[in-house]
Amino acid sequence: MREIFLVHDELETHWIRQHFLESSGYRVVALKSGQDCLDAMNDHKPDLILMDILIDGRNGFEICRQIRREFLAEELPIILCSEIYRSRLFQDEAINAGAQRYVLKPCRLDELAHTVHEVLGLDTAGVEPDAAA
Repeated sequence: MREIFLVHDELETHWIRQHFLESSGYRVVALKSGQDCLDAMNDHKPDLILMDILIDGRNGFEICRQIRREFLAEELPIILCSEIYRSRLFQDEAINAGAQRYVLKPCRLDELAHTVHEVLGLDTAGVEPDAAA
């Protein structure tokens, strides 16, 4: 089972996204900060990191850059997301930091699952439902 680190400082508001990813066949580890993510990576590397930009401590861009110093994108894909930082400037910043994708929230769960599947190189057929994450 593939594992996703879901990094967001308001975990209680993202249980729908976590539940959807789990029902899509992923093991999801919810983490509150970038430092929690880095600490968890001392135990093992996930298959993918889905991280919000605004998190406790260092922001998602900074954590992404730090992870890229140790892991190539092919070894550990990262999807950054934000509801606040919507401009092209921030999307470019995410890619420059080493993220494979930048997802604007709110997003539909089926679109999120499609993005996760695609970044992991999995078949994207049959990804459902039509709900907001």
